[in-house]
Amino acid sequence: MSVSDHWHSELSIDTLRHRLKAVPMLFVLIPFIAGILFAQSYVMPLWCAICGVLLALVGTILTLPKRVAYGFMTLTMILLGYMAVEAHHKPSIVPYGKVVEMRVDVVSPISEREGYSVAEGRVEAWLDRVWCDANQRVQLWLRTDTLNYGDRVHIVGSLKQRISKYEDYNDLMHRRGYVGGVSISESNILGIERDMVGGVRRYAIEKLDRYATDTASHSVVEAMVAGARHAVTSELRSAYSRTGLSHLMAVSGLHLGIVLLVINALLRPLSLIHRGHILSNILAIFVVWLFAVMSGTSPSVVRAAIMLSVLQLSNIFSPHYNSMNSLAFTVFAMLIYRSDYIFDISFQLSVLAVVGIVAWGVPIIRLINPRNTLVKSLITTLIIGVMATLWTLPVVSHTFGNIPIVGVVATPIALVFAYIIVAAGIFVLVLPHPLSLPFGYIAEWAASCQNSLVEWFASLPFASLEHTLSETTLSIYYAVFMVFTAFVWAINRKKELTLSYDIE
Repeated sequence: MSVSDHWHSELSIDTLRHRLKAVPMLFVLIPFIAGILFAQSYVMPLWCAICGVLLALVGTILTLPKRVAYGFMTLTMILLGYMAVEAHHKPSIVPYGKVVEMRVDVVSPISEREGYSVAEGRVEAWLDRVWCDANQRVQLWLRTDTLNYGDRVHIVGSLKQRISKYEDYNDLMHRRGYVGGVSISESNILGIERDMVGGVRRYAIEKLDRYATDTASHSVVEAMVAGARHAVTSELRSAYSRTGLSHLMAVSGLHLGIVLLVINALLRPLSLIHRGHILSNILAIFVVWLFAVMSGTSPSVVRAAIMLSVLQLSNIFSPHYNSMNSLAFTVFAMLIYRSDYIFDISFQLSVLAVVGIVAWGVPIIRLINPRNTLVKSLITTLIIGVMATLWTLPVVSHTFGNIPIVGVVATPIALVFAYIIVAAGIFVLVLPHPLSLPFGYIAEWAASCQNSLVEWFASLPFASLEHTLSETTLSIYYAVFMVFTAFVWAINRKKELTLSYDIE
């Protein structure tokens, strides 16, 4: 008698239903987001929304059929999403039309228009005899080439309530959290702070400066490890932008994810002792937040740190936690705190990248699962890069009007060097001299290789394509992505054993 086995795959609605039950937060998050989007186009009295929530909750509790109860629950979440927008829709603290001194942060990449540029800004404070905190979101109209993403500019100007001449778009921008618009030109700038540096971050920059050997490579190391992009040349910025790799030089969830992977790998032996996994997860969260502080604690970094911390905490409470459910819970909590995050490009890209990795990347990695550790690490890096790029590419095209064609190929390769740069940078920051010396040289070598790779890809004639996806096309892309994800989740893989008897 001989035994043979093989895997058999089949589509099963029961399998899809079982996997969807493991992510209940999706059924909370999706209608909640729908409510936020509903609030951008329609206005109803707040008391009407509150009454609707109360009636829907009563219907959820009293209704016996599950499908009807789910319908009431969906309506409840839609109305709560609408109320979240209303709760954050507050009037401006800065007076409209009055010329005052303001400190304004440029908090998004700058986009070119005909004759001027635009960017998202945040009025950090304004002067009314004394400096008053504002922290209000504004549209910036820039008629100057001296500002970059991440700068803080001190100006004399006024806040205009009207953002657009089109009434519908003007209302939409206000409901997205913008209180108005601010014009900035050479004539009203009093001063510019490049890459605002705090105490811990200054220590990180000074520590990295000890190992500077090449200006171009060192500028990339500083940007990727300490979030200081002031030394990166315009030519290098252009090359990274053309290949779709600009996100590598802006500390984000990608960099914090690398930190988390490295720290988890180093702390893995702690899981061998009693309650060691709790200690290792707490230490990992601490290191993630330490890196976030050292890199400048920008809003996108803080959001990524919160997201990764929740995912790591889920690992403490259950070794079999569902990553997608934890991600959905984190996004839901952050949108409750600030509903206008949903329109923030860095938030969108961070969430979509993680969704792509969790929904498509992780299953593929598990399917391949090579035994060699080094090969597995390389394959994992490549798959993560491709999946993150695929899921963010439509939004990049819609927002920036550019499709980095080579990005799908260049991203996973560049990620190998990005892992080395960030991992070596961590050791440079935490180890005393001279133990940190070799890691400083390793980081600069990897940055030099990454720059050469990016410049070569950028030199290709087909590196990028200028094309802006419409909102309808964008929606179709992600609808197809979700349908494909549901299809994959419906696949049930079974191992079948075959017994054969040898008859003599």
